[in-house]
Amino acid sequence: MEENHTPLLDAIDTDTLTPFVQKIYKSEDFQILNWQVKQLGGGAGNPVSLGLFRYFGSCQSKNEEKNWSIILKIIQSPANVGSVNMGEGEDTSHWNYWKREPLVYQSGLLQNLPNGLSAPQLFAVTEITGNYIFLWLEDIIEDQTKDWTLEQYAWTARLLGRLNGNFIKNDKRFNYPWLSLNRHHSWIEMMPWDIFPWDDPRALIRYRSPEFNSFRKLLSQNKRFLSILDQIPQTISHGDTYPTNFKIRELKNRQLETVALDWALTGITPIGDDLGQFVFGAITNLKSDSPEDIENLLFESYIKGLRDVDCYLDRQIVRFGYTVTAAMRVGLFQIYLLGEEINTREMEPKNTVIDTPAHICFEEMMAEEAYNLIDTIQL
Repeated sequence: MEENHTPLLDAIDTDTLTPFVQKIYKSEDFQILNWQVKQLGGGAGNPVSLGLFRYFGSCQSKNEEKNWSIILKIIQSPANVGSVNMGEGEDTSHWNYWKREPLVYQSGLLQNLPNGLSAPQLFAVTEITGNYIFLWLEDIIEDQTKDWTLEQYAWTARLLGRLNGNFIKNDKRFNYPWLSLNRHHSWIEMMPWDIFPWDDPRALIRYRSPEFNSFRKLLSQNKRFLSILDQIPQTISHGDTYPTNFKIRELKNRQLETVALDWALTGITPIGDDLGQFVFGAITNLKSDSPEDIENLLFESYIKGLRDVDCYLDRQIVRFGYTVTAAMRVGLFQIYLLGEEINTREMEPKNTVIDTPAHICFEEMMAEEAYNLIDTIQL
């Protein structure tokens, strides 16, 4: 075994892993021959995630030898690292409630995902003394080594439409008291947008000057936009749809399936909310296609996904929900990151040469359209 990355792994041994391997191959005959552990991520960013680990090796049943692997996600209360108001308490509707992902997996919610979309299989949830939870999950290994194509992004956007449309049509939201609520309100209150140095030379690398910055204007009038967001159709959303949380695999019948990972931020949000972060990631990753072409195709695919499950919402309302939440979700996180960078370099000489941004950034693009739409929304 490789060197442990956290003392919490010390208690994991062959006896711990054997039942999982037997579940993978649906046979108690399999016994582990050897195993290793490798850290995949975690330990930075959101304090709820302490680490993501892959356990893997070989096993044998009579004369048959096979390889196996399984994922361990270690979740902790943010209070363990001194975080305050980051989901460490008993407020199950907090956007970052630390026990949410195990509850999602145990609830059965993920067993009723729309055709073409799935989640990793849950093997076990184990609570550990000290406000830790071990989440043992199926290891999803993507079949391809190449980057996703525009068509694959479009297909997954359609699946997100099916997911969100399914919960508009079949309202099961109140069966799950641990879903996050009012995330956009919380982020507006939490993120330091009102003291962000919009006219700092380093901020102007991303944003237009403050008087032309439509995203800044949207934030300053956030109550107007949030009021309408609260009134448009609400649905259960995945909540963290950056493309790294999706993998494509081929099933035994040769059909392709998209697997959605990381359900920790699952909650009730306005229709369209799941699309914005995904579109931003696609634009970031696909350098050979124009942002406008990517954005248009993925939105149309999302609309098709809604219609696949007989969800025929007013197109303008969907578009408004998408553009406003996209601007807020992506933009607030971007100014948080940029603010951290500016603060850490506060003592350095400000000799950056500023050019006008070559393209309007994503959150400004979304905010501009949101302004064009807001007076057309009829509720």
